[in-house]
Amino acid sequence: MPPPTESGLLTSQRVLVTGGSSGIGRAICVVAAREGARVAFTWNANESGAATTEAMVKEHGVACLSLRGDLRDRPAADQMVAVVEREWGGVDALVNNAAVSEAVPFVLLGDDDIADVMELNVLAAFRTCRAVLKGMVRQKYGRIVNISSIAGSRSVPGPVHYAASKGAIEGLTRSLAHEVGAYGILVSAIAAGIFDGGLRSTIPEHHQRRYTDASALSRIGDPRECGELVAWLISKRNTYMTGTVIFLDGGTLG
Repeated sequence: MPPPTESGLLTSQRVLVTGGSSGIGRAICVVAAREGARVAFTWNANESGAATTEAMVKEHGVACLSLRGDLRDRPAADQMVAVVEREWGGVDALVNNAAVSEAVPFVLLGDDDIADVMELNVLAAFRTCRAVLKGMVRQKYGRIVNISSIAGSRSVPGPVHYAASKGAIEGLTRSLAHEVGAYGILVSAIAAGIFDGGLRSTIPEHHQRRYTDASALSRIGDPRECGELVAWLISKRNTYMTGTVIFLDGGTLG
């Protein structure tokens, strides 16, 4: 496949995606690569998936950094961002996608279950934002997109701790956008519906059927559709959309 041309939406951009070994994260990496970005992505346990993502990114003729580490570990965010900054001189765009969920009734949730979800879904995103913002403020430019869920804003069947974590991410998005806007940094979130791959396997089949029945398009989303939206949000063509949560759910009923 030929290298990207200067017309690519993200040509020369340095993009970091957390949780890029499968699902939405992989699609974001591949679309960004197609649009000319250098792509770094994090992963933890899915070694074969990470290898697939890396190969798919490199097919587009761009540089790729595959970064293994557990973002639940407090130093991990700073360490991974430091690698990207050392290799490429900085980060232009961050996509916080890494997340975990499990279908456990609220009354059966243990403290460790809640803490595990909050550590990866919320605190890791806080730390990764903080790590990239130091460089973004210096360069007076940056884009951050946080992958949330419709569960963060709507009353939907689903794990309560997961919904709470996504509500927190949306609060982070709105407040952070105001704090860093003066530095040319835009922060948005995508409230994703159900997409193939990723966390779909944690959603009971009957809830998936209810979702498609309520969808204007009557189907589950394709991860590439999320990747396309992210590519525009982190591009230089986006100059005014910030501090907002965009619903990408096929027109489901709220």
